[in-house]
Amino acid sequence: MKGLQGKTGKALSCCWKSRELLLAGALGFWVAGFWVAEDGWHHRRALWLVFPFVLLGGDQIVRAASGVRWLWLVALLLGWQSLSRSWATPPLGQAGGIGDSVVVFALAAALVVTGGKKGLGVWIVGGLAILGAVVVLYSLLTFYGSPSRDLGVHRLRNMLVYSDGLNAVLTGMLCAAGAVAGAWFARSGENKARQASWLVVLAVLVFGVMASQSRGPMLGMMAGLAMVCFFERRSFIPAGLWIGAVVGLYFCVVLWTGGSEGFVERGSAGRIAIYQWFLERISGLELIFGWGFGAESSIPEEELGWFVHHPHSSYLTQLILGGALGLALLVAVLGWSWREAWGEGRRGECLWVALLSCGVVTLIVDGGEIFTLHSIPRLEWLMGVFPAALAVGRGLKQGAPGLHEDECS
Repeated sequence: MKGLQGKTGKALSCCWKSRELLLAGALGFWVAGFWVAEDGWHHRRALWLVFPFVLLGGDQIVRAASGVRWLWLVALLLGWQSLSRSWATPPLGQAGGIGDSVVVFALAAALVVTGGKKGLGVWIVGGLAILGAVVVLYSLLTFYGSPSRDLGVHRLRNMLVYSDGLNAVLTGMLCAAGAVAGAWFARSGENKARQASWLVVLAVLVFGVMASQSRGPMLGMMAGLAMVCFFERRSFIPAGLWIGAVVGLYFCVVLWTGGSEGFVERGSAGRIAIYQWFLERISGLELIFGWGFGAESSIPEEELGWFVHHPHSSYLTQLILGGALGLALLVAVLGWSWREAWGEGRRGECLWVALLSCGVVTLIVDGGEIFTLHSIPRLEWLMGVFPAALAVGRGLKQGAPGLHEDECS
């Protein structure tokens, strides 16, 4: 019995010493669900597998929550969103609320802690990019392997999510974020074999963005790649040329197969009409305070001729539901994290500003609520909160109270 206790004590001691690594692994496992989880219901419940590791690193998460001012601003934003539910016009959405806000805040604090430990955030992002390439390759073979689908005509879907695949726009968003990460990892360096491997990952993800024919994610990818190019300059040249070659290959294949006439014909894809409909219906106090989070934010089919599930812009969603005050808080949170990410780029690690730029640009023309786990499009947390919190964690290693690297090691 004494020997068993000794082994148990050793195991617990090892877990305690490795709690940052275990927390990062748990977070990476859960975030991977955005690529492979069957649906949002299963994905949210997978958080129970992360919860023990959050408890294990609870001392550092509490320290971050009490000492990191960015998280105070996040708490203010989440508090405003929860408060706004009290005046939301029925019918209220059942999902979300205080519980959702608490979980989002805890995850953001955990990511700040993980980002403050050098290498862990990079490890998570690299793993996601590799996983993404595997998923996209599988989806390309599965989706276009059907005789009823043609490249350039039918828009690629992630075939591991939902029974008929993830929406093409959301698939493009995943691919765009992965491609930006892949471009950063594929910079020229001494290890040519590793660079070649990352170029393969990058090629698959860029091809996935093009096959999704989603212009919002394309804009986001361009914004992220512009950041990598700005900071890396010459070391980005091989990856940049490779991206151009992949895009050229896509168009050559499409022209050869005779597809993609609808790529330009979609125009604004109805977004101008959607934005105008919502903006015409908000004024006065609603413009300041919003309709309230949880309120119905869809457009009936009889209004525009098709049913619109959400405003198709995360910032417009924030304005409609949280008002100008809610939008100002959101912009402040993202702006603060982007400033930290920019500072990291100047110190030689531009991955965070590239990922965050990709996310914030993509969410201009699609998405719903960002700081929630219950949005209809589902990916906003990944595109916004995930890189923002990791960027803040990396920036805080320079001197934030309670998060110095020497104190976390």
